[in-house]
Amino acid sequence: MEEGTPHIEVRAVHINDAPALQKLDYAFETDRIYTLRTHNRLLRSESDSPGGERVAFTFELMETQVDPPIYKDYQQYENALTDIEAIEGGYVALADGEVAGGILLGMEEWRSVALIEELLVGRQFRRYGIGSLLLNCASDWARKRDCWAIVLETQNTNYPAIQFYLRNGLEVWSIDPHFYPPGPVSHEVAIFMGKRLSSLPES
Repeated sequence: MEEGTPHIEVRAVHINDAPALQKLDYAFETDRIYTLRTHNRLLRSESDSPGGERVAFTFELMETQVDPPIYKDYQQYENALTDIEAIEGGYVALADGEVAGGILLGMEEWRSVALIEELLVGRQFRRYGIGSLLLNCASDWARKRDCWAIVLETQNTNYPAIQFYLRNGLEVWSIDPHFYPPGPVSHEVAIFMGKRLSSLPES
């Protein structure tokens, strides 16, 4: 272990962890976002026969630089931490005994998928692999409940989180430009990401 690297351990989340999790600074700053571009156009069929045109809808998430950088503090918004009693499962990561991050989990039983309600790591505890460790715990939790995938929702403005999820094997599964209600985040695009688990329930 490198000098200065804290000892990391993980345990199940408890309602008493809510105050410590809420105190974490899990804001982010980024000079890049993903911009949604949509194209609706007629495509000519290969046969070039009459009536051979068809409509194609294409969606692209384009990496875009922004200046000035975006700073976002999630603590100003309501989140799952305010109702931690309703969470079905989750874990907290401790760095030298101090709460450094957490992951809160739920289930969509009809789809047999595990939902990542919240994943947060305090800014001072990043770069220690805590986020990846918590994701691995979430995958194990989901497999034990016969879930075939883990899924989550993030925003096009949260470039650091999207990059993190991609590095950990998640993929962009769908997008929704009208997901958020009127207000300060209504312009953001919801990005739904997921990961198939290696151990699938038997049919």
